Amino acid sequence: MTASRILLLGAGAMGNIAAQTVASFPEAGSLIIADLDLTAAQAVASACGGKAKAARVNVTNHAELVALMRQADLVMNCVGPFFRFGVPVLEAAIEAGINYLDICDDPEPTRAMHELHERAKEAKITAIIGLGASPGITSMLAARARAELDETEELIAAWNIEEDAGGDDKIAYSAALVHWMQQCSGTILECDNGRLVEKKPLVEVALDYPGRGERTVYTVGHPEPVSFHYSFPDLQRSFCVMVMPGSWIEEFRELANQINQRTMTLEEAGKKLVEDTAVSSFIDQIIENFSRLFDGPRLPLFFALAKGRKDGRPARVATAIRAIPPGMARATGIPLALGTRLLLQGRVAATGVIAPEIAFQSAEFFELLSPYCTFPAPVDASELVEVDRGD
Repeated sequence: MTASRILLLGAGAMGNIAAQTVASFPEAGSLIIADLDLTAAQAVASACGGKAKAARVNVTNHAELVALMRQADLVMNCVGPFFRFGVPVLEAAIEAGINYLDICDDPEPTRAMHELHERAKEAKITAIIGLGASPGITSMLAARARAELDETEELIAAWNIEEDAGGDDKIAYSAALVHWMQQCSGTILECDNGRLVEKKPLVEVALDYPGRGERTVYTVGHPEPVSFHYSFPDLQRSFCVMVMPGSWIEEFRELANQINQRTMTLEEAGKKLVEDTAVSSFIDQIIENFSRLFDGPRLPLFFALAKGRKDGRPARVATAIRAIPPGMARATGIPLALGTRLLLQGRVAATGVIAPEIAFQSAEFFELLSPYCTFPAPVDASELVEVDRGD
């Protein structure tokens, strides 16, 4: 397949990186950068050079969106929040009959979009959902870990908020922080006994990382367990965890309780977290850093852990990425662009709604990603993914 007309929806930070990256590929013949804010779309189109033009679109106007999609061969969706826009934009792509990729980071629409699998197959399109940093990089790490085992019973995806992601990322109020508050409150989706079930977030998990030791981590709502359930039907358990200092957990739980009791909105909780971070005193920072000495071993920024059997014996495998594109906008937008390139090259055979872990070969994906992974330091492609095994 050679589809060169690309529509990118969403001219924010991540859409900007995705657009500029894909514009550099010879497979991209032309780009339409579309956003509700035409000025923002024009700025991104200008940064992409002569291949791109700008358009204004309201993604809640179904007919308008489908008409715009029919001017392209493939759509890259960076319009969030995905709990609001993910499903209707995918439905528009199915109606338009064009291939689709996104950076969806919400579990509930992830499940709803997987349920559109048969409709997408009937339309003969490929829809790859959740292709950013997490999910995306974490999804491919999980696929790499699973490939090390003969049988996989459990898959864990993890991200570490203690570790610097590079770039200019700071704790600041944003839609991403509101999303974070949502995934730490209410109920979350996990795979348990082969079924998707609702559970409480921020539950302590004693995670034994091969070669590093045991560390307490905390469950959080995210799409990986949902997609793993659909990608690997034999999987018994899957969940997502976040690594953070033990001294932070009570703050998160208190904010989650207030959200659950409806005494605080998600937006208010996000602002409160930013305020508390901003007024933290020098002594508080010393106490926090001192407490980390007792939290356990240092863990990678993004990693996956698979448990199962190898050669008839119980086995565990952890996979981590040693370097990433600096900053979360790049760590999210670049994987989306690389997945788009692979799809344009005809390297994805499956149709329907699929997740990165079954859309791509992990070795091929990480080899393409490697040149962009410069933080904290570049590493050879052959060493980008660290693999640790245990019994």
